[in-house]
Amino acid sequence: MKIRNLLAEGIAPENSANVHGLGIVEVLSQFDGELPAISMLEEAIEKGEVRVGEVSQAGQVPFLTVENTGKDPVLILEGEELVGGKQNRIVNASILVPGGSIVQIPVSCVESGRWDDRTYVFDTGKAIFPAKSRAVQKESVTSNLREKGIFLSDQNAVWDEVRGSLNALGIRSETSDFRVGRQKVAHRIEEFVAAIRPAEKQIGAIFFSRDGILGCELLATPELFRKCLGKIVRSFAFDVLSLENFEQNSDDDPSKWWEDVLNAEFTAHRSPGDGLDIRVHDEGLIGSGLRWKDVLIHLSCFPSMDSTRKGHPSSNSRAAVTERRRRMAGS
Repeated sequence: MKIRNLLAEGIAPENSANVHGLGIVEVLSQFDGELPAISMLEEAIEKGEVRVGEVSQAGQVPFLTVENTGKDPVLILEGEELVGGKQNRIVNASILVPGGSIVQIPVSCVESGRWDDRTYVFDTGKAIFPAKSRAVQKESVTSNLREKGIFLSDQNAVWDEVRGSLNALGIRSETSDFRVGRQKVAHRIEEFVAAIRPAEKQIGAIFFSRDGILGCELLATPELFRKCLGKIVRSFAFDVLSLENFEQNSDDDPSKWWEDVLNAEFTAHRSPGDGLDIRVHDEGLIGSGLRWKDVLIHLSCFPSMDSTRKGHPSSNSRAAVTERRRRMAGS
């Protein structure tokens, strides 16, 4: 089965724009079907309906516990940053936590030099890990899930991504905390967030730069996309901070890449929460998502780290990533 088989009819890329060097193609939907109410993690935490904490007093690096005392399911996005506990983490898969339940979620550490109870509970970082680093994380989680049935990442590869980002930004963090790097460039990233607003029927976007495709993000409804847009933009903006603006004459390349995503085969796996985890890892693509009640609730997809298109490195290839980090360090 292909990704297009999971989507309703009338979903298509439309208008394109360029904001501070970040290219965006809106993905719009004409589907008016209803979906049961879903809360996002930050709003559930603010209401006091969700508590994210270590699995025990001793804690385990690759797992956290989410308790949802509310009545609505809560959506946690793959790559979502969680701040607090014994060390800051990011989530390894998109997970829907049912109302009135406790779910153990798989995570990766993004603060390798700390293991103490700064605070037992976690808050949302209101951001998602940078897109190109999510591609690295996603590849290892997908491989482990398909081969071993576990949602674990290559933790060393994630730490390499954190160190690379901190080094590129010229930051020294005593605990190798990625959040320290994000905070240094937060004022620049928020310029992207302030400038990008969702269209009326927008449920997703394809992001690109002058280096090529960065990836895409898709939510089930315009309301969910609107709630997630700020976090999504922060993820992709981080990777274009060192890039200049560019002229976009056509959206042919993003549209062609979108067709590749739609035609990609996927595997389905039981999610740690409610629904099915979806995995794409072929034909130069790495993607994952969550299907619930026969609806694709979330999909994120990137060029795979080793893919090439038209004989040139993709925007997520090792060469392109190294070059972006070099420019970031010099900016």
